[in-house]
Amino acid sequence: MQGEPIAGRRARIYRLWLVIPASGMAGVWLALYERSPAAVPSPQFYILCGTPGSLKALSLASVLSIVTAAAVCVTGTVRAFRTPSRRPLRPILHLAVALVLLVGADSMDYLGSGVAYRAAVRSSANTDSCESAYHVTPGWFFFLAPEDRAQWHSRAVEPR
Repeated sequence: MQGEPIAGRRARIYRLWLVIPASGMAGVWLALYERSPAAVPSPQFYILCGTPGSLKALSLASVLSIVTAAAVCVTGTVRAFRTPSRRPLRPILHLAVALVLLVGADSMDYLGSGVAYRAAVRSSANTDSCESAYHVTPGWFFFLAPEDRAQWHSRAVEPR
C-alpha cells in the first residue's frame, strides 16, 4: 500500500461504484421471482378460454423490459469496473434506468391483469371447457394494487 501511487488507490476506490448498478440485479431477480407462480402463489387468477393478442403482447413487453433492465445493470457494472470515475453519476443513471424498466414491466402486467379480467368476464358463461389461466403478478415495483378493479372499465359487466 505504501509504494502504490495515489492514482492507483483512487481508481480502486472508484471501482467500488460498480456496487450501485450491480444492486439493480437484485431488483431484476425480484421481478423474475414475483412472476414465477410456484414461488409466489397468486391468490388471483383468471380462467381464459382464449388468450387475447393484447395479453400476449403485454406479457412479451414485460419480459423484454426485465431482460433490458438486466442488460442495463450488467453494462453499468462492467462500465464502472473498466472505466472508474470519481463521480457516481453513471452508475446511478444505470440503476435508475433499470428501476424504471422494472416499474414499466409491472405496469404492463397491471394492464395485462385488466385485459385478462375483461376476457374472463366475457367468457364467464362456460368456463368448464377452458384450459388456460392468467395468474396476476403481485406488482412489487408498481404502485397500484391489482385488486383495484374500479379502474378496469368493462362494457361486459355494465347492465344494458
